[in-house]
Amino acid sequence: MYLKSLELVGFKSFAEKTRLEFLPGVTAIVGPNGCGKSNVSDAIRWVLGEQSAKALRGSEMADVIFNGTDGRRAIGMAEVSLTITDIKPGELAPVAGVQLDYHEVTITRRVFRNGEGNYFINQTPVRLRDIQTMFMDTGIGRAAYSMMEQGRIDQILSSHPEDRRAIFEEAAGITKFKTQKKEALRKLEYTEANLVRVTDITREVKRQIGSLQRQAGKARRYKELYDQIKSLDCRLCRHRLDELEAAVRELQTHAAALDATIGTVSRAVQEGESGVASQRRAQESLELAIAQTMQQQHDVRSEIERNQNRIEFNRERITELEGLIQRYNADIAAAGQRAGELKAALAALEEQLKTLAAVVAQKATALRAEQEAVATLEARLAETENAVAQTEASIIEMESAASRLRSELASLDIQQRNSSLKLERLG
Repeated sequence: MYLKSLELVGFKSFAEKTRLEFLPGVTAIVGPNGCGKSNVSDAIRWVLGEQSAKALRGSEMADVIFNGTDGRRAIGMAEVSLTITDIKPGELAPVAGVQLDYHEVTITRRVFRNGEGNYFINQTPVRLRDIQTMFMDTGIGRAAYSMMEQGRIDQILSSHPEDRRAIFEEAAGITKFKTQKKEALRKLEYTEANLVRVTDITREVKRQIGSLQRQAGKARRYKELYDQIKSLDCRLCRHRLDELEAAVRELQTHAAALDATIGTVSRAVQEGESGVASQRRAQESLELAIAQTMQQQHDVRSEIERNQNRIEFNRERITELEGLIQRYNADIAAAGQRAGELKAALAALEEQLKTLAAVVAQKATALRAEQEAVATLEARLAETENAVAQTEASIIEMESAASRLRSELASLDIQQRNSSLKLERLG
């Protein structure tokens, strides 16, 4: 097998995608200093798994990514693909999950500025160890004899025998087996450490078996008791459910009865509201009638007060008339003493006076009748307050009595005027 091609993108000075083809034979790369000749060998070393940034002439792995120039911006990723062809069957070690039945293999390494990196074999993601295992005993590798940089031969000749032995073992093809031996020994040491740990764990577990058996017994007892409690709880829940269902049925029956009662009460309330409305209308009518009656009562009281004032005035007038009669009597007596010749006329006048006295007595009787009528009116007023229905009749009677009194008083005034005129004539 031989190196067929090298493809670089963003690796160091190779900003553009660059593909180098290597034909069978010797290929030489020549150029002035600083043109990037060493970058080609660095790319081959890097794609084969170099992890040292110093070996790649950098301070960190991100330095292999193109950092840009004055006229070109930096790139965020570097990728190198190495293609080896003319591979014979069985010449490369198999890799799990990768198809190597072809005569050509492409190894790709990709890195980003955030430090994330990937390895690929024939576009299939793999580990670095898979690449190292595949090229073992082939002389291809970052530290194998196929990569001889400047000063490496002098370093090999002047180095320790152990270092030269590693190169010879690589050339003899036993590095793979030594690596497998080291890996097997490492696994044996790891297995022995695990056995020691298992022995300690077994010893500890044996010491805890008694406690675990007691705990297991308690757990079984707990499970039995828990199952019993669960069964009893289920029975209790079922019993409570039956009781609740019975209570629900009873409450439903009671609710139905209450619904019927509510319907009856609602109808009764509606009827009662209708009756209340009728009573309210009747009450309003009664209040209106009472208001009218009270107004009539107030009118009657006003009329009674006016009649009482008239009666009081008549009483004062009668008193005044009595005083006039007394004065008239005195004048008559004086006239009888002065004029004897007028005895006949005086006798006639006495007859008239007797008649007038009879009239006065009759008026006094009428006055007493009027007082009795006033008492009757007051009694009727009391009866009017107790019985509103008889108010109108009482008012009519009182108005009739008042009319009679007015007529009698008018007659009395006329008679008194006539008497005064007669006395004036006599005087």
